Amino acid sequence: MNQSLTKTKKIVDFEELGFQTMLQCGDIEIAKPICALELQAYAEGVQQELGRLGSEIQQNQHRGAALHANLYDRPIPVNDASMLTQGRKIRILMVLTFFAAIACLVGNTTTFYLFGFGFLLTLLLAAGTTALPLVVGHAAYERIVAGYKRLQIAVIVVAAALCAGGILRLAEARQMMVDRAATTPATASYIDGTGADSPTDPEPAPQNNSESKIRQTLSGAMLLIMIAADVILGFLVGQLSHMHTDDDYAAWRNLKIIGELVVGLQTRVSELLSSIEIAKKRCMAGILRAQSARGKRRVPYHQSLSVVIAVLFPILAVSVSQGQTIEHEEGILIDTSASIAKGNSVHDLFHEYIVSTKSLLLTEPTNSRVWVSSIANDSFGGVGEIVKGWTPDARGVFTDDLNRARRQLVFEFQDKSSSMAPVASGTDIFGALWHMKALFESTSESGAPRAASKAIWIFSDMMNETKEFPMPTLVAMGPQRMLERAQGHGLLVPLRGYRIYIYGASPKGLTAEVWKALRDFWTIYFSASGAELVSYSAECKVLR
Repeated sequence: MNQSLTKTKKIVDFEELGFQTMLQCGDIEIAKPICALELQAYAEGVQQELGRLGSEIQQNQHRGAALHANLYDRPIPVNDASMLTQGRKIRILMVLTFFAAIACLVGNTTTFYLFGFGFLLTLLLAAGTTALPLVVGHAAYERIVAGYKRLQIAVIVVAAALCAGGILRLAEARQMMVDRAATTPATASYIDGTGADSPTDPEPAPQNNSESKIRQTLSGAMLLIMIAADVILGFLVGQLSHMHTDDDYAAWRNLKIIGELVVGLQTRVSELLSSIEIAKKRCMAGILRAQSARGKRRVPYHQSLSVVIAVLFPILAVSVSQGQTIEHEEGILIDTSASIAKGNSVHDLFHEYIVSTKSLLLTEPTNSRVWVSSIANDSFGGVGEIVKGWTPDARGVFTDDLNRARRQLVFEFQDKSSSMAPVASGTDIFGALWHMKALFESTSESGAPRAASKAIWIFSDMMNETKEFPMPTLVAMGPQRMLERAQGHGLLVPLRGYRIYIYGASPKGLTAEVWKALRDFWTIYFSASGAELVSYSAECKVLR
C-alpha cells in the first residue's frame, strides 16, 4: 500500500515540449494537434494509475469500515480516550523495559566478566541470560499472570521487596566502608623508624568491619537487585505484549493507519487529476513562447538574402579555388643505392621495393596527396620526384574516380621506374627525410588546410652512407652515440606528428649485432624527432 504513494510517473516538461514542437513545425495549427496527442497519451497513463489508486482506496475503505463497525457499532463501543491512554502507557512501559534490560545486561556482563570469560563469550552469555527473563516472563504473563490481578500485584510486590532489600544491603555495605575508613589509623609504623618506646601490636584485635564482610554484604545486595531486575523485566515484557495484542487496541491502531493511508491516496489522486490540466496550460504556454520567439527572429527577405550571400560566398570561393580537401599526405622513399644490390645479381630486393610501392599506390586512401621519391647519394637536392599526385573523394559505391586516380598513379610510376636501378654511390637517408618534409610543408603553406595524417614509407636497408654520417664505420659506436653525432651534424629531422613505416631493412650481408644496432638507432632517432615509428621490418610486403 505504501508503494502506491511513492510511485511516480515519468516527468515530462510539457512547456518545453510545446516550445520545441512549435519551433520545428512553425505553424500553430500543426503544433496544437501534435501536443494534443502527447497530452492524450499522458492522460491515458494517468488514468491507469488513477484506476489503480481508486482500487486501493476502495479496498482500504472496506477494511476501515469493517474495523469501524467492530469497534463502534456494538452495545459498548470503544472509548477513544482509553485507547489514547493505553498508547501512552505502552510508550512509558517501553522506556521502563529498556532501562530494566540495561540493568540486567550490566549485571550479567559483570558476573561473567568476574568469572574470567573472554570478552566475546562474556557478551554472548550476558545477552543470553538477559533474554531468558524476556521469554519466561512473556510466557508466564500470558498463561498465568494476565488473568489474575492479585497475582500481578504479588509479582510487583515481590520485585519491589527484592529491590528494597538489595538497596538496604547496599546501604549497609556503604556504611561499613565509611566506618572502616573512619577507624583506620592515620599512620602505621610497619617497623621502620619506630622508637624504642613505641608499643608493638603484632596481633591486633579483630575488627567487625572486615573487607570480607563488606564484600559479602555487597554481593548479597547485588544478588537481590539482579533478581528484582530479572523479575520486573519479565513482567514488563509480558504486560507490553498483552497490551499490544489487545483486540480493541490493535483494531483501533489499524483503523488509524488505514485512515491516514486513504487520505494519502486521495491526495495523490487529486494531484494526478490536476496534473492533466496543468500539462495542457504549460504546453500552450510553450507554444505561445515559441511563436513569440519566431516573430522576434524574423528578418526582412533582403536582409536574409544578404546574410546568406555573405556566408556562402567565402565557402564557394574556397571550394572553387581549392578544389580538393587533403586529408592524408604520404611520401614513399625507394632506396636506389648500390648497397642494396650486394649479393643480388638480379636486384631481387630492389624489385621487391618496386612491387611494394605499386601496392601502396593501388590502395591510396581518398583525399590523399602522394609523392614518390628515391634515396641516392644526394637525396635532398640531387633527385626529383618519380611520381606526385592526389586521389579524389569517394561516396559510397561511387569509386570510379578514385580507382581511376590509383591506376594513373601506378601507370605513371611503372613508366618512370622502368629506367631505375640500384646504382647510386651513396645512401642519403637524412637528406631524403628533409626532402619529404619540405614537400609536406609546401602544401601547408600554399593555403590548403593541413592534412589530418602524415606518413612516410621507406623502402631501404637503412644503412646511411654519406660523408657526414658513414654508418658502416659508426655502427660500432652504439645507437646512443650515433644519435648524438647525428644531432651534432644537424641531421635530426623534426617530424612531429609523422608516422614512419620502414620495410625492406634486409639483414643480408650484416651480422645480427649490426642489424639490431641499426634498428635501435632508427628507433631512438625517430623518437627524438617526434615521429611515431610504426614498423621496422626486414620484409618488403606491405599490408596497409
